[in-house]
Amino acid sequence: MHIELHERFTNEPRARQAQALTSACVHCGFCLETCPTYLDGRDERDSPRGRVYLIKALLEEGEAGPATRTHLDRCLTCRNCETTCPSGMQYGRLLDIGRELIEEEAPRAASGRLVRSLLRFGFSRPSLLRKGLAAGRLVRPFLPAQLKRKVPPAQQAGAVPQATHARRMLVLEGCVQSAATPLTNAAARRVLDKLGISLVSMAAAGCCGALDHHLAAVDSGRDRVRRNIDAWWPHVEAGAEAIVASASGCGVHIADYGHLLADDPAYASKAARISTLFKDLAQVLASEDLGALALQTNIGKVAVHTPCTLQH
Repeated sequence: MHIELHERFTNEPRARQAQALTSACVHCGFCLETCPTYLDGRDERDSPRGRVYLIKALLEEGEAGPATRTHLDRCLTCRNCETTCPSGMQYGRLLDIGRELIEEEAPRAASGRLVRSLLRFGFSRPSLLRKGLAAGRLVRPFLPAQLKRKVPPAQQAGAVPQATHARRMLVLEGCVQSAATPLTNAAARRVLDKLGISLVSMAAAGCCGALDHHLAAVDSGRDRVRRNIDAWWPHVEAGAEAIVASASGCGVHIADYGHLLADDPAYASKAARISTLFKDLAQVLASEDLGALALQTNIGKVAVHTPCTLQH
């Protein structure tokens, strides 16, 4: 697909990058039947190919309205289409640029901007979410059944390993996941402790930046990336083997740090190093000898969910 940039975008680096990314699209439509938002309503504007055309129209006509923004908003960023695409188009990166540009071309109403700001503020601060969940549990008995199911019960993380091993990995703790499901990282610590690995968390490391990034607050998201790199870097230099995250959505964003800061001369090389160090917990276990683990096999059926962030 070829784009003739509107004169407004001729010297816009993001537009030129979008132009290059779009050139990989061959209009085949294979992506449609693998896109959950297209399958939901069969509206091609809610498909990857349709959104590519909407971004193309923005770049060629120099303008777009709220309707374009709505269809870009509906994308789940699952990247199922990237796995399907025979020409290897990087749709996720094109969508990020499109969302950033449409926020400038078709600004949201004040109410919409407020909601998005509150989401970014609240869900990037685990301590705030813990208080919110505690309040929700107090009123849970009085909530309608549909809302009641969405308030998780209080969880106790359990014992934390006290041993310090020569092998160390850094773990992301500044995510909302540490408040919503605290058992996850605690269990990861105990399992890796049995394998002779210590999980180390940095108090200065916070949200990975994905929430800001997906809500088109790109500059704020990159600031979070830089803060995390600053928090982790002394330990990277001291020999930390890997950086792990138990929330796969955070993990895929950390793996993209090198791309996000590629144009930042002060952080480009560090960000690239962080990306190469990132591992999902499943990748860590796959590369270890699990003989030291006393596995319980008589626990019945186990449900496994493979999230899109790990599949694609």
